[in-house]
Amino acid sequence: MAECTELRIGATEAGLLELRYRDIPTPNEWTFQPYSVVRTAGTGAQKGYGYPRASWSWDILDQQFLNNFLAFFASDADASVLIYISTYTDTGRSRSTTDYTAYMQRPMDGEGKAMYPGVGNVAQNVTVQFTHLEAV
Repeated sequence: MAECTELRIGATEAGLLELRYRDIPTPNEWTFQPYSVVRTAGTGAQKGYGYPRASWSWDILDQQFLNNFLAFFASDADASVLIYISTYTDTGRSRSTTDYTAYMQRPMDGEGKAMYPGVGNVAQNVTVQFTHLEAV
């Protein structure tokens, strides 16, 4: 892992651990959206609605690391799971994290994940989406 970040994840607030302590490499990029929907009012001004969203993305992620995320899901049939995360927020000039409860969406082939051709158990363009973020 080239860079240590303050990104954390856990099943409980007390169980939040930095990604490196969960044997998950640092994402290549992360996003934060303060609203889930932005609409343009009749005046032309944009209005934000809904809960914040975030994502962590990797260009290439070995199945072993992906399994560390999937371990949070109680069942293979679960499409999302309630989780605690600490992620970077858009605060302007500084980089700071905030702790949230969020729904982590299962990364699925064709939707934020693709199998890397001819390499085996490696996925490319993996994005883990977090929705309905609520500060704790």
